[in-house]
Amino acid sequence: MRQVEYVPRGETRSRSLDEYLQAFCVTGFLVLHKGEIVYERYLQGVTPSDALLSASMSKSILALLVGLAISEGRLHLAEKVEVVLPGFESSAFGKATIEDLLRMTSGVALKNSYERGITSDNRETNPMISPGQENLRFLREKKELNRAGKVFDYNGAVTAMLGAVLRDRTGRTNTEYLEEKLWQPMGASDPGYWIKNRNGEEGVQGQFVATLRDYARLGLLVMNMGKAGGANVVPAAWIADMVAVRTDRPQSAGAAKYGLHIWIPQAAGGRSMMLGTNGQAIFIDPIAQTVIVHTANSPHAEYDGNTHLFPLRDAIVQTLSGAQP
Repeated sequence: MRQVEYVPRGETRSRSLDEYLQAFCVTGFLVLHKGEIVYERYLQGVTPSDALLSASMSKSILALLVGLAISEGRLHLAEKVEVVLPGFESSAFGKATIEDLLRMTSGVALKNSYERGITSDNRETNPMISPGQENLRFLREKKELNRAGKVFDYNGAVTAMLGAVLRDRTGRTNTEYLEEKLWQPMGASDPGYWIKNRNGEEGVQGQFVATLRDYARLGLLVMNMGKAGGANVVPAAWIADMVAVRTDRPQSAGAAKYGLHIWIPQAAGGRSMMLGTNGQAIFIDPIAQTVIVHTANSPHAEYDGNTHLFPLRDAIVQTLSGAQP
């Protein structure tokens, strides 16, 4: 890939990809174009064999497994949590459907925060922050309701609920299900797994780890509508549903919209983004046949380089497409 120049948001001077990599807390950067690696770089001592934390990119990975479970008849979008999990009849999560969970419209009143020292539902269900938490009990005891299916309310605890439902219906850990149904068929080269808490509950909302190249394979799988190596790994119809903008459903107030546990950029048209705190991203552009994987260890949940990263993404796509930035 030839040298890429981009202009950060709110600035006039152009920067290079090399300047960007030196300025921010990037650990890995990989670009696929038409299925081939055209750029790959590791920084801060990271190597190609290192397993990198996904943060909330993990949510989209879980959604791929949910689609597989639905295709196998194990789950249905309209099913309610209380039907799948006994004991949730009196929980605020009980009336939420699988689709409500996927769209972050569970109706449960939840607090979301990434700040240390602040108690929040996403932190309470994170095995790296609250390793002794009994997640299923914690979720079952949620009582306060918002408006189910009416309000977009992004929170990792919702994904924790979805992961518990999936595990119950498959009878296996989500990592075991992933290994057989997605990871091996996709052609992953290294292990991918969810970090567990002391009770064996997986951090499906953000604690998945994999290598940079295997994250790229995930992006390529989504770009190719569920195909890998000529085989249908995830149903194409599920990928289409994941990345479709539904204006008839509650949406994020920001520029990016939300599909089935995946972000959708303004350009849409089948494009999607797996995004995570501290600078994790997989940009998927089937129009330009491009996948960009970005990992970082920013000290801030809201990645410091976002005003650079998104224009850089656009410049890479334009460069590979032969267009002028």
